[in-house]
Amino acid sequence: MDIGGRIKTQQNKFKDMISNKPGHDGILHSHISESDAKQDILILTLEFIDGFTQSNDKLVYLKISGFPDEIESTSGVPSLKLINARDETNWQLGTASPSFGSAELTYLPYPRELVTNITNMIFTFV
Repeated sequence: MDIGGRIKTQQNKFKDMISNKPGHDGILHSHISESDAKQDILILTLEFIDGFTQSNDKLVYLKISGFPDEIESTSGVPSLKLINARDETNWQLGTASPSFGSAELTYLPYPRELVTNITNMIFTFV
């Protein structure tokens, strides 16, 4: 199964966990709300990226976290090997939109309090 298939499987399992379906063999339990689940994922993601960047041995960190260094093929082609990992931070400093009656864009820089950032990890398999 490729990484996309693994991610989709995990997402489906996650959706099943957070659904508010009664039953489950009559076991009394509660479910986490979708907004709390999203917040948990955000926190875990930030901690994963922070741990990776601070780790002295990146491969060991990925192995301990359960991240695959190889993705087996289901179609008979050779498996994919992890060759690169990088993090990328993007800052949103403002916005631009079309102006009425003008060919120029209207630029609206954000005040300091509204500047946001997002950090992504990009993994390359070949």
